[in-house]
Amino acid sequence: MSKQFQKVISPHKFIPAIIENEINFEEKWANNKPWVFSNLSHIAYFQHDKISGFMEKLGTIKTIFYDHKGAQAYLALWEDKAVLVFRGTQSVEYPKKKRKKLSYYHKTLIKFFIKLPINPFSLLFLSNDVIADLKFIHRPFNNMKKAGVHSGFLEETEKLWDKISEDIDQHASAIPVWVTGHSLGGAMATLAGMKRSFEAVTTFGEPRVGRKINLAFQAKNHTRYVNGDDPVTKLPPKFFSYYKHHGDKIRITDSDGSTSAIYDHSIIYYSENLNF
Repeated sequence: MSKQFQKVISPHKFIPAIIENEINFEEKWANNKPWVFSNLSHIAYFQHDKISGFMEKLGTIKTIFYDHKGAQAYLALWEDKAVLVFRGTQSVEYPKKKRKKLSYYHKTLIKFFIKLPINPFSLLFLSNDVIADLKFIHRPFNNMKKAGVHSGFLEETEKLWDKISEDIDQHASAIPVWVTGHSLGGAMATLAGMKRSFEAVTTFGEPRVGRKINLAFQAKNHTRYVNGDDPVTKLPPKFFSYYKHHGDKIRITDSDGSTSAIYDHSIIYYSENLNF
């Protein structure tokens, strides 16, 4: 089946399968949680009013949104469970916001260490998410010398964390809470698992977050899905051993075993390959 590049860069233009096909949520939750999490991660790319409508169809009693300086997430609450979902990288934000400018310092590091196939000094204004992805400077986590993380991913998580933690205490202290996310959202989900004990962290197309993450990780477990030849899972580069993956890796592919560095990062194709 032919694939669409639009599904890679604009997932918000496609209705998630769990909504479009009117899937029985509780049945899927019981039998295929990873597929449910991939759909919830897809839903994170939509605007708040759309997300609210989708989550009502999935039986939530409340959905709380977090949106601060470009970082976004939502907390979906049912009577017996909750899921915290972080939004992944969105190259174009809506409604249109003032674009941030990549600093000279980061452009220089990108030029000499990452060596992108384009001149980073030509990158003038970028979305907040892209800026966060490019801030790959390594920094200690909670003053732990051995556990270090990607500064851009940590900054995005910390923009939202106080309110998220407060809401979990208020609305979900008596029920299990899962955390999920795709791409940048997957990195933020892992960092959330370092900040608090959750039932589980499940990520899709997650980039490398740092090193010695296990020293600070508090969630009960972390499953990291990699679809085919997803290039984002190979970033940032492993120079100086600062960046390594955490969690139990599960690799999935198209039914014919084919891979594509162009299409495999799409959360929509993750969802398709998990629908069994």
